[in-house]
This record gives sequence, C-alpha cells and structure tokens, in this order.
Amino acid sequence: MKFSVAKVVGLNSDLQAAQVISYLDDPGNIFLALLDLTSDDAFTTGRQSLSDLVDFYLEQQTAPGEHLKSTFGKAKEILKEAPEYSILLAAISGRVLYIISQGEVKCFLRRVDKISALEVPDGQLISGFLQEGDRVFLATADLANSLGDDLKSTLELPSGQWEEEMGARVTIGSLKDEGQEDEPLAPRGRAGLILDVEADFQEEPIRSAGGIEAVKAARSSELKKKLIALVSNIRVPGAPGIFPSSGRLRLVLALVLISILALGAGLKYKNSSDKERQSQFNQFLQAAKDDYSAAAGLQTLNPADATLKIASAKENLEKALKLMPKNSQALDLKKQIEENVGSMGQKFENIQFSEYLDLDLVKKGFRATTLSLSAGKLLLLNPDDSTLVVIDVAKKSQKILAGKEKLGEGKLASVNGDSSFSFSKDKGIIRVDAGSSQASASAKPDKDWGEIADITGFGGNIYLLDKGAPSKSSGQIWKYLAVSGGYSGKRKYLAEGVKADFNNALRMQIESSVYVLKSGGEILRFTRGEADNFSIGGLDKGIKDPKSMFVSSDTDNLYVLDSGNSRLVVLTKTGGYVSQYSGDKFGSATDLVVDEKGKKVYLPEGSKIWQTDLK
Repeated sequence: MKFSVAKVVGLNSDLQAAQVISYLDDPGNIFLALLDLTSDDAFTTGRQSLSDLVDFYLEQQTAPGEHLKSTFGKAKEILKEAPEYSILLAAISGRVLYIISQGEVKCFLRRVDKISALEVPDGQLISGFLQEGDRVFLATADLANSLGDDLKSTLELPSGQWEEEMGARVTIGSLKDEGQEDEPLAPRGRAGLILDVEADFQEEPIRSAGGIEAVKAARSSELKKKLIALVSNIRVPGAPGIFPSSGRLRLVLALVLISILALGAGLKYKNSSDKERQSQFNQFLQAAKDDYSAAAGLQTLNPADATLKIASAKENLEKALKLMPKNSQALDLKKQIEENVGSMGQKFENIQFSEYLDLDLVKKGFRATTLSLSAGKLLLLNPDDSTLVVIDVAKKSQKILAGKEKLGEGKLASVNGDSSFSFSKDKGIIRVDAGSSQASASAKPDKDWGEIADITGFGGNIYLLDKGAPSKSSGQIWKYLAVSGGYSGKRKYLAEGVKADFNNALRMQIESSVYVLKSGGEILRFTRGEADNFSIGGLDKGIKDPKSMFVSSDTDNLYVLDSGNSRLVVLTKTGGYVSQYSGDKFGSATDLVVDEKGKKVYLPEGSKIWQTDLK
C-alpha cells in the first residue's frame, strides 16, 4: 500500500491555534496528529508540541498500538498547562490504522461510495484494517461541522482540489461569521487532513472463462485469415504436387492448420492464466500463514496485536479461497484458524453462566442492582426498601445488616473489610459493622454535595463520587478519613487545579489509584489526586453502554461490563487489552465483582446473582 496526505489549516492566533502534522517518510510507520489548542502563545506552543510528539513516537520500540498510547500520554503531559485543547493521534503500521483522541475532534472513513463516522471515545485506542481506495478524514469538530451536507461531496474531490477548496473554506470561515460578512471574528479551530490509501501496483485482473473464450475466438479468426493467405502462397521448388491446387482443398488444409495452431494458442493462454491465478493464490495463502504464525507468537505477549493479526489472516485466506475454493492447504488453514481464533486473541465466546444465589431466599422480593466485594464478603442493597445484606462468598450465608430505619432512602453501598457504608440524601453516610450490625453516622447530609454517583470504601476511608451541579461541567471526589471515634469532615481528593468532568460518571473503584467510569466508555484515572494515564487500547470494537467496572488491590486487572456488546472486557490497570468474554448475562446484568483468586465473576440481575468462570 501507498499513502498520501493532503492538509488544511485555518488562520491561527496567539491565543488559539489548530494545526496538523504528518510523518510519512517510513511507509511502514506512519504518524499523524491534529491539535486544537487554546493557550498563551498557542501557535508556537502547538507547533512545537506536535513536533515533539513526532520525535517521541519515532523513538518508541514497542508495538504500534502501545507506541500510540504512550505518545498520547506524552501529549497530555506536554499540554497539561493548557486551559483547553483537543487532540487526535493516528498511526499506520502495515494495513492497520490506530487512532486515539480527546476532545472535540471527528474522524470519517470513505470506503467505495459510503462515508462512515468513526467513533473514538476519549482516551480509547481504536484500530482497524485499511484497504486500497480508502480515504480517512481527520478534523477538528468545528471544521467537520462546518461542512454540513457538503461532507460527502468534498470527500469525493481529488486531493489537490480538496486542499484548494477546503483551504478557501477554512480561511473564510475563520474570518467571517454567517450573516455578518463584514465583521471579522477571532479565528476558529479549523484544521484537518485526508489520508488516501493507494495500491502499490495495478494488478492484472484474472479473466473469466467467458473472457478467455472471447480472446481465443478473436485470435482464431485472425489466424484463419492469415493462414489461408499463407497456404495459398506456399511453393516448394521441385515438388509442385505437394499442395492441392483447388481452392476447396486449400481451405480444408488451412482449417486443419488453424485448428492445430488455435489449440496450441488456447493451451498456452490457459497455462498463462492458470499460472497467474496460482501466483496470486500463493501470495494470499502465504500472507495468511504469516499472519496466523505471528498471532500465535503474540497471543500471550500482546493479545491486542494477536487479534489484529488473526483478522488479517482471515482476510487474506478469504481472498485465496475465492481463487481456489477447494484447495486443501487453504481449507486446512481455515479450520485451524476457526479452532484457535478465540484463544489467540484471548476472545472467549458463548460463555456459560450458573445461578449463584436466588435473592428471594434472602428476603421475599429482594433485588439488587449493585454489588460490592471485599475480604470474601458481598454487599447488596435493595434500592426499593433500603435493605442492606452481607453474604459470605464461600459459604453463601446471608445476614441482613440494616433497613430503611437506619439507612434512610439508601441508594448506594460499599463494603471495605468489616465496614459497610450506605449513602442516602436524607441521612448522609451511614457505617454498619458487618459483625455486630451496629450503625453509626459517618457524615451528615452536606449542602456542598451535588449529585452523588457512587460511594467506595478503601483503606478504612470513605470516598464519594460527586458529579457536581447538573449545570456545571465539573465534579469532585470527597474523601472522609477514618479518625479516632469516627470520620473526619470532607476533604477534596482531587489536587488543586485538577479539573474533572464527571457529568456522565457512572461508577468509581479504588485500588490506590481512583478509577471513574463514564457512560461513553471512557475511564478516568487519578493517582494521589492528579490525573494519571489511562487509555483503552487493542479492542476490536469500542465499549458501548457500559454498566459498571471492577478493580481492587486484590486484582491484577480491571474489568469493564460492556453491556452494549454483551461482553466483559479485561484490561490492565493502565488500559491495555488482556482478554474479552461474550455472553448474554454480560448484556443484562447491572453490575459485577470479580474474585481473581477464585477465578469467578459475579453479576446481579434483578432477584438473582449469576456467576461464571475466568479462563
């Protein structure tokens, strides 16, 4: 494959700049970046930042996906002082495109005559295969939105014309507002690029059988005319009677010669066509074998790249089988891939579930939407009547700890060792001892609380995830320290100056670092109150409609309940891909906890708790 890039950048200023950069010097290691930045000396800062990111990316020695994730982390570090920015990074290795982004950016893929918007959740690494003829459009949201209905028509333009027309658009758009032709405005964040994917060479198409016959017929007709003329003019000195003198006999002899020569020409052409077909088949089959072998070697070292190699192997094998559908080597390889595709990419499908506990046995009509796990104990809260129950995981023994009288309108609960915590708007935070069932107030309702999304106990302390006021794009994590005789007043966990948008926050988990799951699939990570690097990478498709996540100091990995895809996604604690499980309960369950040591996953679904095994 060959790649070409066309870029467009609007007017920039000292306070706002949108810029793009591309590195195509190494066809096997292409890097693209787009930055929309608001800061002092934005133009110079943006240009230097992009240059530094290119250098940083090229210095990395890890797999391409890890390259890009590390570079994304570097970008956040470089730009941490910027008041506002949006960034998109992309890389191409072989035929695989990797993208990671944050903020107001958009990506589109034109394939044949269809244009698709690529969903890139903030901080998540997505990847996919490119093919000849593709065009990828990366742009600031302002530029993409300004195109409106013209998006498709502009993406059909040749690259040179696209660059010229888009250049005019962004310049005019930066200077004039609609309906105010004479009133200059501050430059807006308009920048973008298109990446065109081209074939290295034009393959000779394999002709159909009908095409071959047509060529043979045409060639035979031409030969027939030439041979009649040739036979008519043949003379052998001293042997006047060898060739017949009558026109009829000469025609018969010419037809015989034509048949012989046409047969030879047809066989020669067929042999040439067969060789061409065989050559293409061998290329596709060998590529499939190479990708399959690479996947086998990567299955434990890098499951994410193994998944991509398996997909490439299947694609090449499909092309080979179109040429020779009955070839035994290709069919054997197809069987091998089908048998091992799950284990190589650490993808486990059709997971079976068994009932762990019917909650009607705890209390008639009891149901749970969330679970909390600590020290071999499961904590459940029925949001309908505020009944709080603790279960010994190994023994399945149950104990009702408290109800509405003690907890108020309890909606959230968490367990940490022998301490169970409940949150309600009317009574605040209540601690219940798991042994004695004694309840005590840890924090009274606070006027500074906004919308509390979750509560977590960790290290004896209590943490509240506060989404903030609905009208504000902010939030806080409140921390209550265990002190003699109770708990301290609230403290801000986030360090001074750290801004966090918790508007769409769903759940919070803690294991020395604090993790916050958002409804779009983004996971935020904070360590000692500062934003820390976390970017999801290596997934074959993005997380959709997640319900919960689980991580603790007792787990090596982080688990995401990806309900929209009916799967459980297993990641490292910095977002690297480990494995994934697919099954119906992952789509219908409302929460999860994981016992890595016991290799069990527990999922609440209404009045039942289900369990399944980890591989």
